[in-house]
Amino acid sequence: MNPVIFTQCQANPQGCARVNPQSKTVSVFGFLPVPSPNCLGRFAAHLLLCIAAIQPDTQAGEAAAEAFRPIVYATEQAKKILQCDAQGKVVWEYPAEMARDVWQLPNGNVLFCYNDQYNSKSNNNPSGVLEVTVAKAVIFHFKSTGQVWSCQRMADGQTLVGAASQGKLLIVNPTGTVTREIRLKSPGGHSCIRNARALANGHFLVAEEGAKTVREYDLESKIVWEKTVEFPVYSAIRQPNGNTLICGKTAILEMDPDGLVQWKIQAQDIPEIGVRWFAGMQQLPDGGIFVCNAGGKVPFVEFGPDHRVRWRAPAGLTFPMGHGIQRLDIRGAPLK
Repeated sequence: MNPVIFTQCQANPQGCARVNPQSKTVSVFGFLPVPSPNCLGRFAAHLLLCIAAIQPDTQAGEAAAEAFRPIVYATEQAKKILQCDAQGKVVWEYPAEMARDVWQLPNGNVLFCYNDQYNSKSNNNPSGVLEVTVAKAVIFHFKSTGQVWSCQRMADGQTLVGAASQGKLLIVNPTGTVTREIRLKSPGGHSCIRNARALANGHFLVAEEGAKTVREYDLESKIVWEKTVEFPVYSAIRQPNGNTLICGKTAILEMDPDGLVQWKIQAQDIPEIGVRWFAGMQQLPDGGIFVCNAGGKVPFVEFGPDHRVRWRAPAGLTFPMGHGIQRLDIRGAPLK
């Protein structure tokens, strides 16, 4: 931390200025009587030198604000899972066709869903979920048919699979056997669901894109909560306070259990981001939100607890389009 800098007027020792690099403020005081124009000119030049001294720290602060967020990223355009470091450099990758959901597990392995031979109008493509090690060894492979858009490793070690074409959630044990199916209200097909998540209460929170609705199901496929919004939904997160974060094509919002919207961020509120579709989303420990803007001008955006943009992917970095994300610099289980 830089100290406060004092500079004194040579022609008028009573006059001085205080430059605070931390708050970037300058205070000028003590000129009694009023100095001559020449005195002020010399003092102004001296003061400019002091102000210039704080510029390196200012630039460093701006550079820090622009630092990238290390992530694992499912990019369908590149047909890969990418891991990027704090400079935005790709440090690991794995081939994955039409993958839209991805997790780094506590053991460092990567879990993701995929769709081979993808066609949005077809529901019989080879698909599934893979878990691979950093050394790229496959240690779990569930094979399915039809479009699969989400996956999650559950607390009991089983894997939740969002089988959109089938109109179901599948719970799969470590040997690849389906142990339970949750039938969804939306008909099977391309837009049936996007992200689906197992909740701590044993239920499942599902973003049903085509219906513009988020629904919570129990183990018997019964709907226990549902709310419809005005946009196609992609992700839903149940918060510890019982509220639900929802994002999708044109907005991000928080809704209480009664369906009352607490706040909303809309695409038109942030034209500089060039929103195309809010997709993968993660809530951060301080209440901030990290989200993927799939195919948009700025691919990754972070909002603070005040719901304002506090970080955006630096303009100098380019990424292929994708949907699934996870921050890798956040301690504990990701809430996404």
